[in-house]
Amino acid sequence: METLELAIAWEKEYVTMRYCSGEHFIWNEWRGAIASVELREAMIFSCDFILKNNVELILADYTLMIAPSLDDQVWIANHTAELLQHSKLRKVANIMAQDMFQQLAIHTIYGMASEVPLPCESRDFVTRTDALKWLFMK
Repeated sequence: METLELAIAWEKEYVTMRYCSGEHFIWNEWRGAIASVELREAMIFSCDFILKNNVELILADYTLMIAPSLDDQVWIANHTAELLQHSKLRKVANIMAQDMFQQLAIHTIYGMASEVPLPCESRDFVTRTDALKWLFMK
């Protein structure tokens, strides 16, 4: 992370999105219990940013996020998959919290989104170091 030139692309109390244009990389850090309106706004912003900037690599840090409601999980799966199916995404690394409900929520979203063919591979990690190694492995 030290060698990446990261700029904050968007910041709210519940999410920080950092971007490295040279690597076509974003790092999203999600925090707390996020209300539906804010969560959906953040997901739309993130998808639009990914498309406009030809993002290929995502590090999604969910370690401080509380699992979203099932309604939000379904909404996220349906809307993000539809938007990102024609993106340049290659890899998405998820840093998961120890909380089983949060892990289940993320897996539910990916399971529902898998009905739409996405151009990327996704993996779950416990540490940021391992996630970054995988993302930037040639």
